[in-house]
Amino acid sequence: MSQAQRLPAELREFLNLPGPQSLLIRGPPGSGKTTLCLALLEAAAGHRLLLTSRVSNAELRRGFPWLGDNGIAGIEIVDTSTLESSIRETARVAVESTKLVGGSAAERREFSEFLWLPTPIQDAWSRLPPDASSIIIIDSWDALVEQYLGGFGPVSVALPDRQEVERILLRQLGRGKAHVVIVLERREESQLDYLVNGVIVTERQLESDRLQRWMHLPKLRGIRIANGYYPYTVEGARFQCIEPIKAYSDTKRGRFEKEPDLMPGHLWPGSRVFAENFGRLPFGKTSLIETDGEVQDQVIQMMISPMVASAVNQNGRALLIPSPALSARDLWESVRGTVSRAKLEQGFRVIDVTGQLEIAAKTTAPEFAPMVMPLKGLTPTRAPLPDSTDVPETEVTRFMRSGGAGDTPVFAAASVGGLLSLAAALRTPITPEMVDSFPATVQAALGGSHLHFAVVGKTGLPLFEALRPLAAIHLHLRVRQGRVFVYGSKPWTSGLVLAEGNDVAPYDLLRIV
Repeated sequence: MSQAQRLPAELREFLNLPGPQSLLIRGPPGSGKTTLCLALLEAAAGHRLLLTSRVSNAELRRGFPWLGDNGIAGIEIVDTSTLESSIRETARVAVESTKLVGGSAAERREFSEFLWLPTPIQDAWSRLPPDASSIIIIDSWDALVEQYLGGFGPVSVALPDRQEVERILLRQLGRGKAHVVIVLERREESQLDYLVNGVIVTERQLESDRLQRWMHLPKLRGIRIANGYYPYTVEGARFQCIEPIKAYSDTKRGRFEKEPDLMPGHLWPGSRVFAENFGRLPFGKTSLIETDGEVQDQVIQMMISPMVASAVNQNGRALLIPSPALSARDLWESVRGTVSRAKLEQGFRVIDVTGQLEIAAKTTAPEFAPMVMPLKGLTPTRAPLPDSTDVPETEVTRFMRSGGAGDTPVFAAASVGGLLSLAAALRTPITPEMVDSFPATVQAALGGSHLHFAVVGKTGLPLFEALRPLAAIHLHLRVRQGRVFVYGSKPWTSGLVLAEGNDVAPYDLLRIV
């Protein structure tokens, strides 16, 4: 599963490099650059200074209330709009001042260059300790330099253009120990991309009509870039990036959150974030979990297992027709520890869709073996009566009806891949007629029951597509750059990213805002 971090590991390493260092952040307005800048300031050591010419100090505090009345300790926020002067005013000061300065030609040239910088930059340099780590963020350089170069009136000396002012800025940087972060309101490359030590590009995209925010790290000198792309969210006015999915073996499993309150007619999904975004699971209805070809079956099982645990915890029944790609160890680890082993043995069954799961469970996960139902469990215990419309009695149907009280929940989940493997094991071909009748079969099984049926399938599979009209809940899972994006079409939700849970929650869903 993925994890949310305040900053990518690469940027945290970059901030720990000895100064001087220069970092460029560029991206369109509204892509989260200011929020990223504040996260950099939080993570940096030493004196921290934010020069802002786009929003006032009061607006910053309204937009980012976590800054507090006095800001985070050690961070100075300077509204540069009150300090700006034009380059023509600077030219007159520079000409007069350099006449009064002694020293070598190199020292006079260095002083002259310093005077060509915009007044807020000069002021910021004067605030920094000369021999200690520090960071200056200029948000935004476009607003500051355009105001600076846009003065009026004649002048008797040649004026530097924007590119020369930028070169002077970076030369001045090289004489100190500070990290300087320059923010640009554009996507396009400029000379700064080649002059600075690091570049961050922020983007806003629409995918399936949902917002996605992406950060690209094309360059960080001195840092190995393990992941060049990070999706991120700025929910709560805080920057959070999302790391790629970890290996399944490294993720926390076997957890579910107990139901906070009863909702008649619904099964609690075992996850608070699922309930907040998609609601609870209505009895007599179907949920569809639609995936692309890159979503790992183990990841889907981590969303299903809390639903299993929720039903079993209420002395109900849970039946799983798994993907044939899931091993006995995968299935056992997904539910182990959610509820007691005794309750799992009583209330949870997994159909052996390949005919091999029962044998594998005995050797690799013996605790799981009692929960595996062999294929013979699908065989009717007696021949049906002529003209009978009753569902044939099988080990599966007896198990599903054995919950005791009539209002105990029943949860069933089926992978379409598992259904196809099951049909192959039973030597039952999936005909077009069977696909056409599948929705009616599902509806007949659900009618008036305390059963919720979840189906997992890849986009385009006929059995899965046939169930679309029945779905009360329809989720979509898509993988991009090693992250699982989740959104709902029933109900409609904004974009989310599946992330690792904690000691209580089985997983998290990070909203992209």
